[in-house]
Amino acid sequence: MKYWCVLAVSALVLIFPNTAFPHGVEVSDVTGQGRVRTLRFSYTDGTSMLFAKIKVFPPSSSDAPAQESIADRDGYFSFVPFEGGDWRLTAEDGMGHRGEILITVDDEAGTAFTVQNTVPSNKLSAPIAIVLGLSLILNVFALWYFAGLRKKGAGENAY
Repeated sequence: MKYWCVLAVSALVLIFPNTAFPHGVEVSDVTGQGRVRTLRFSYTDGTSMLFAKIKVFPPSSSDAPAQESIADRDGYFSFVPFEGGDWRLTAEDGMGHRGEILITVDDEAGTAFTVQNTVPSNKLSAPIAIVLGLSLILNVFALWYFAGLRKKGAGENAY
């Protein structure tokens, strides 16, 4: 019976690998008209970070946010930088995922921007994900096997 349970869980991990492994966060600079910047916060699998908590830190104060808000249901958020310099935006979904982006406003008019993601997406390459998945499955089987041996050994000593 235990064998079939372990086999079923292993099959589910192989069939649905995206639900078995964690994913990172991607932040993309979608558009800007004039001083307005619109960003999209999403996971590495493409789904939106719906209603993520957004904090906007101005260049003059790196530890006190100038604005706190939430992204919309599609992960979009817009803001207007009111001074030149490096603006830092963070997004957290309340489940441990966090994204951060740095936007440099170059001129006083606020129309020239340089954007860079400051938190890596943590997305694994396909070969590494496959090796880690197979390692997980083999470890589960090893635990199951050694637990069975231990149980058999304890049963023989009892008589």
